[in-house]
Amino acid sequence: MTVYSAGTARQDRKAPALHWPSVVKHYRLSAGLNQTELADQLAVTQTMVSRWEAGGADPSRRIQELIFDLYWSISATVSRDIWLEHVRLNPVIQAIIDDEGIVRACSQGFLRLTGADRTQVEGKPITDTFAGDFLQLYNMLSEAGFFEGRVSRAESIGGLDVAAAGTKPASLRHCHGLHRPAFVPGPQVLWIALGAEVEASVSEEIRERMGAPVIINKAI
Repeated sequence: MTVYSAGTARQDRKAPALHWPSVVKHYRLSAGLNQTELADQLAVTQTMVSRWEAGGADPSRRIQELIFDLYWSISATVSRDIWLEHVRLNPVIQAIIDDEGIVRACSQGFLRLTGADRTQVEGKPITDTFAGDFLQLYNMLSEAGFFEGRVSRAESIGGLDVAAAGTKPASLRHCHGLHRPAFVPGPQVLWIALGAEVEASVSEEIRERMGAPVIINKAI
């Protein structure tokens, strides 16, 4: 199993190329717009929107940034910094992770789960905190194009092998997770990981209901 970016110098790694047909259509549907309405919003023609969604052309850099600004405006009412602070105060298990597997922010619930101090987790790769299923989930999401904007949501059930920065012995937790992208100005796609710890018996029931440890829904 390969965890992308673990042990890779950040400055030497390029961010994944965004898949604009998925991004444009995902934003349009999230905003409840048809192609003509989106074209009016972006001050372009409906034909151009159609070309973007068909993969015949990519939006200009100005339009790319505008789309991500609009994405942010319909999903958040605060600045990115305040959003991340809200995440840090959240009592549930939540983490914001980038395409390199670096934890940008984590909740109080996340810290309780790992038994780590915030300084041991934030700004560090997930390989410093987890082993096993969670790293496999990261790989699966990456391979499915999550950080390219190709995925609208995912659901997971699996074990969390927690060994947070050596703060305590590794322990296996069972966690039911929901995962969705955050389209943030930049433009960049971040991973919002939400989870709930469950008993082993409940984990088996959920896995049976899902029919697989991970279900990934494509954006288009």
